[in-house]
Amino acid sequence: MSRFDFAKTSPALFKGLYHASTVFETEKTVPKTVVEIVKCRVSQLNACSFCLRMHRDDYLKHGGQQDKIDMLAVWRNAKDFDPSERAALDWAEKLTIAADSVAIDASFEALGAHFNEAQISELTTGIALINAWNRLGIAQHQRA
Repeated sequence: MSRFDFAKTSPALFKGLYHASTVFETEKTVPKTVVEIVKCRVSQLNACSFCLRMHRDDYLKHGGQQDKIDMLAVWRNAKDFDPSERAALDWAEKLTIAADSVAIDASFEALGAHFNEAQISELTTGIALINAWNRLGIAQHQRA
């Protein structure tokens, strides 16, 4: 049972957030699999089963590996992730959990080895958007 329907009760806000998400998807240069694995991890951290299922499916549809999905909760200790994915996942965790500024600074520095400034901006926007969608889904009581 849904608590409320964001799209129906706040159509202008829904359209704005949806538009931002659409622009992000069409304008990004970060690889789709990196974006989707990050969205999966953020959704795990936020306990948003609806978004986790959706982005897992998108990740796999775009060539992502099932092993990485299986190991995502323990990615720091798994061999499956390449250095760019590790940097992106770390950045996503730092921004989602809102870690202290020293940890955020170190995570940001690590991104520079794998992503240019525009890609870091894109990745950060994607993390902000999925956090917004996760929280709206949880508030509405959406479950997968």
